[in-house]
Amino acid sequence: MGNVPGFAAVLICLATGAVAQPMAPDPGLPGMVVRADFVFDNAVRKTRDLPTAALQAARRKMISGAAMGPTDLRALADAGDGLAAFRYARLLQEKETPDPTGAAAHYYAIAAYTGRAFAVPPLARLLRDEGAGYSAGRLTHGLNAMTVQALSGNAVASTLLGQMYADGVPFGRDLAQAQNYLGMASGGGSPRAALQLGVALMSDPADAATGHPGARSALALAAAGEDLSVRVTAENLLRMIDGMPSPQPEVTR
Repeated sequence: MGNVPGFAAVLICLATGAVAQPMAPDPGLPGMVVRADFVFDNAVRKTRDLPTAALQAARRKMISGAAMGPTDLRALADAGDGLAAFRYARLLQEKETPDPTGAAAHYYAIAAYTGRAFAVPPLARLLRDEGAGYSAGRLTHGLNAMTVQALSGNAVASTLLGQMYADGVPFGRDLAQAQNYLGMASGGGSPRAALQLGVALMSDPADAATGHPGARSALALAAAGEDLSVRVTAENLLRMIDGMPSPQPEVTR
């Protein structure tokens, strides 16, 4: 997980990965992904969690609202303080200088890892806009942080991950993963996520081969929501599917 020492393994339960002490699967989630707990052995939850008096004093200063220099913020962030990591990432972005190594994304990821859900949108923006230039390790760090948030029930993270997999940026196009994450978000009652899922499934050959049942289901859910723009778009897409030629049965010889 990048250069953050001491982070414990994220307890993510995927079809191909074993985990320790997973939560019971949520029947509303897709089969490949179930929600899981995640823990970190150096996440700072209280000031006394920090190992040195200097770091504890710096955290008390930060919590009091006093101005903090970048050196102290970075030291706290590297020690596992998610709030400090978020603030340090914002400082890096405010410099408005090129960031080819993805340092700001790295610290937003630390914030997300330690439960700061508000770090997810800026992390996702950086991954989409600049992630193609990041190292494999930094990309994995960002992806893992987004996944942790999604699997812990953050519908925004699920939606953003699904969109990234559907668009192919920056992790590569994977409609199965798009369906998983957008399905997680739409299962939580998000019409916009259901719309994204429907759009992704419209270009899925397997779904198309059987008449788009998955896309129809997702778009119907989106069309039932209260968001007018989402509803109109979903209804138009459903009509588009209705106008598509029916799949031809495969001829066996």
